[in-house]
Amino acid sequence: MKKGIHPKSQKIEITCSCWSIFNVFSTLKKEKTRIEICSNCHPFYTWEQRILKTGAVDKFYARQKKMEALQKNKKK
Repeated sequence: MKKGIHPKSQKIEITCSCWSIFNVFSTLKKEKTRIEICSNCHPFYTWEQRILKTGAVDKFYARQKKMEALQKNKKK
């Protein structure tokens, strides 16, 4: 391998939203970082089926509720 062309890797601490903490080697400059999902809470690894409502999905459900409320008011 050529010397001096590869980024420096360091040990960093990863914290998941399920509060699992583990250490990995990474080229990130930070010493700690957060992630949303890991192998301890991901449905593929846990065999649990979950519905994650984030971002665009939340906006869709909010619009859907608003439309239902407007339709109920029109019928009255």
